[in-house]
Amino acid sequence: MKIKLSDIKSGFQNRFFDIPTDSIPNRGTKFKSNNINCTLSSNILQKNKFKLKGKVKAEVIYECVRCLKLFNSKISLPVDISLIDKLKNNDKIKDDDIVEILNTEDDFDISTLLGDIIELDNPIKPLCNNECLGLCTVCGINMNDISCNCKIEKGYGLWKELKKLETKEH
Repeated sequence: MKIKLSDIKSGFQNRFFDIPTDSIPNRGTKFKSNNINCTLSSNILQKNKFKLKGKVKAEVIYECVRCLKLFNSKISLPVDISLIDKLKNNDKIKDDDIVEILNTEDDFDISTLLGDIIELDNPIKPLCNNECLGLCTVCGINMNDISCNCKIEKGYGLWKELKKLETKEH
């Protein structure tokens, strides 16, 4: 998604963008629909410094780590990007999240930044719900759908090979 530099430099408020997901760089995120929504405002901080603030909303598809079912999750993430035009050697940057605007084009492509924001929000261990029972370790059925009669015997040998290892005390 490209935003005109002239718009950023003049400032705008609550502009709505409907962004096709295929224009976002592939970071591994799977989207439910073909579009994500983004509402942004541009503020002028100084002569050559600008701020893009707003929200990006999407519906993402995750795979549950317990039962392996796919599930949808609606996300609404803040966007807070500082931009600087013509970074000079004597400019002191207090904010680590500043993106330099290169004057080679008339547009600023925000697609990569939005892709990064969405991907960084992905949970490490996505769960379809907190009460997910997962898969049976013996027969492999999804215990959320039906229960099984498998019994795991105490000390059934899962760790017996590890017990054979010698431990050295220091």
